[in-house]
Amino acid sequence: EGHLSRGGEGARRAISMSMRGARVLGGRSTAAGPRRAAVAVRAEAEGARRRGGSVSGKATKATTSAKTASVGGRSIEELRREMAQLQEQIHHAHLEAHVQGQRVEEALDDLRGLGERSRELEASLFDPAPSTSAASATEQEQEQAVQRAASTSSVAPDPAEAQQQRLSLKTKDLKSDLTCPTELKEFWHPVEFSKTLTSDKPSTFDVFSMDLVLTRCAETGAVRCVHLAKEGEKEIPTSEKDGFVWVWLGAGPAPAPDADVAQGGIPGFTTPPNAFHEDKPFTIHAELLIDVEVEHGLLLENLLDLAHAPFTHTATFAKGWSIPDLVKFNTSKLLGGNWEPYPIDMSFEPPYMVLSTIGLMQPGKLEEGARAAACQNHLHQLHVCLPSSKGTRLLYRMSLDFMNFMLYVPFAKKVWETMAGQVLGEDLRLVQGQEDRLKRGGDTWANPVPYDKLAVRYRKWRNALGDKEKRKAAEAALRTTMSAGDMLSPDLDEARDTTTTTSANSANASNQ
Repeated sequence: EGHLSRGGEGARRAISMSMRGARVLGGRSTAAGPRRAAVAVRAEAEGARRRGGSVSGKATKATTSAKTASVGGRSIEELRREMAQLQEQIHHAHLEAHVQGQRVEEALDDLRGLGERSRELEASLFDPAPSTSAASATEQEQEQAVQRAASTSSVAPDPAEAQQQRLSLKTKDLKSDLTCPTELKEFWHPVEFSKTLTSDKPSTFDVFSMDLVLTRCAETGAVRCVHLAKEGEKEIPTSEKDGFVWVWLGAGPAPAPDADVAQGGIPGFTTPPNAFHEDKPFTIHAELLIDVEVEHGLLLENLLDLAHAPFTHTATFAKGWSIPDLVKFNTSKLLGGNWEPYPIDMSFEPPYMVLSTIGLMQPGKLEEGARAAACQNHLHQLHVCLPSSKGTRLLYRMSLDFMNFMLYVPFAKKVWETMAGQVLGEDLRLVQGQEDRLKRGGDTWANPVPYDKLAVRYRKWRNALGDKEKRKAAEAALRTTMSAGDMLSPDLDEARDTTTTTSANSANASNQ
């Protein structure tokens, strides 16, 4: 409007100028003056029109520019389209959350149903006359096995013999209990670390329901052990070897400490193992004494059960361990080898020791698929699990062939104690649950599985202590060191024959 107004003002100026020119020229300009004025008016009007059109074009461009203005490099139209897409995604997310909520509810219903079924089965364990419908699948399979055996026999089976077969299939010397066999006393027992016992600090504790006091003579350094019995003090045979104080608690005379192990002498496996590399011998880094509130046999079974580690010790030493791969086991077996999921070697030594060696390519990092001997660094552990009134008197020794600088680090022992406490804390949740089941009459060996072979061998040995022949056979099976591949191999033949090697600790974990 301003441009048009200015255009009209120009027309008026042109008319005024032409009128002045007409007066100056007189009559000669009377006709030409108005024509010039008209031409001037048309010229000014055309200029005004053009200027107005230019402003209108600028306004149109301004409107278009506003529509295409960028925010963070994107136009308003693009932002609008993105907003619409986000709203669509939110809508789908709401629908998905609703579906997931329904699935969670269904899963909780399934869990509640399993809980009810578990309580029914638990009650049936204590039912003196369970009905046929409540019989477990394991018992049915055992019955079928007996029937198949009878059907293939040329002689009619004796009913009493068939019943005995059923019982033997169910137990097979794989039954845990909380009683301590008296035969376990007939060994030399490592009850204290030598460096812990000083002349000014006696050691008082109990093992095998016996209150013992250890003292060291300040002059000779000799160790003396006394049993504080009701009838008075009784001297106990004592010896020192490999950094341990050993005592003889058996009823008969003590064998010579340096006699052969078969003759009852002190074994030699409590010393750190031979070096894997000549320039890297093992050095003892930690010796810890811990009272564990769980029966020592159950703790031993747990220590011998490598399969539970990647499930139970996820916050400590087994953090990041993979689950053993069945395909790799079977493939290696077909190729005539054995798959090694972890570089770990382990063994049980009577009456209650567990030895293990872990190979590490780097400190704190396992090398899957390798044997311990092939690794650059090694950690060796010795667990001594003595039965006590508190449950277990655990003596733990750790040796390394690397990280010797830790020997000079202040408070290093506190570091190892903290780590050991965390590992035992993870185990206790499992093992104390098993102990509770036993106290309530449950059977922690109801479902033996193939990957706890060492635990089975220990339990069969312990249950055979009263039978010389069975004990001899069980000890022969024990005298081997097994790799992780040996222990975790899903050997179905062994799983079927519980008289050789199968166990239940991992199954116990699932039962808890």
